[in-house]
Amino acid sequence: MKAYWVIDILKDIRQFSEKNGMLELAEQLDDAIFVAASEIGAKLCTGTDVGQGQARGALGALADNEFH
Repeated sequence: MKAYWVIDILKDIRQFSEKNGMLELAEQLDDAIFVAASEIGAKLCTGTDVGQGQARGALGALADNEFH
C-alpha cells in the first residue's frame, strides 16, 4: 500500500531523535507510528482508499491528498 511510506519516515525521525538524546520526542513518535499503522491498517480492513478520509481529532486537519 502506498501510504506505508509515512511509517518509514516516522521511524527514521524517531531513530534520529533517540540517537540525539531527544527521548521525549522519540516516545511521541512511537505513539505516532502506532496511530499511523492502526489507521492505515483500518483502511485496509474496510477497503477504503487511504487518503480519502476526513480531517479529525486533535492532531489537526489533514488534506485528503497527504497520503498519496
